[in-house]
Amino acid sequence: MSVLQDLENRSGNQCELCASTNNLSIYEVKPVSTGGVDGSVLACEKCITQIDNPENTEANHWRCLNDSMWSEHRAVKVLAWRM
Repeated sequence: MSVLQDLENRSGNQCELCASTNNLSIYEVKPVSTGGVDGSVLACEKCITQIDNPENTEANHWRCLNDSMWSEHRAVKVLAWRM
């Protein structure tokens, strides 16, 4: 299986941060990423845009972190903590 397929299976085909099902893609957790499934998350375009451009952060969008910070996957927890 590809990394994308593994992440889709792991996340139930939804953003691992906000649970959106629109415009999903792989996001590698920076600055140090092992790549692959363990170093990446499946995230929606809105989350990725706000992660990469913190000046555009919409505080209300990130209320979803109350749930995603309890993920069993390290990459998801790291992004939740950072945001």
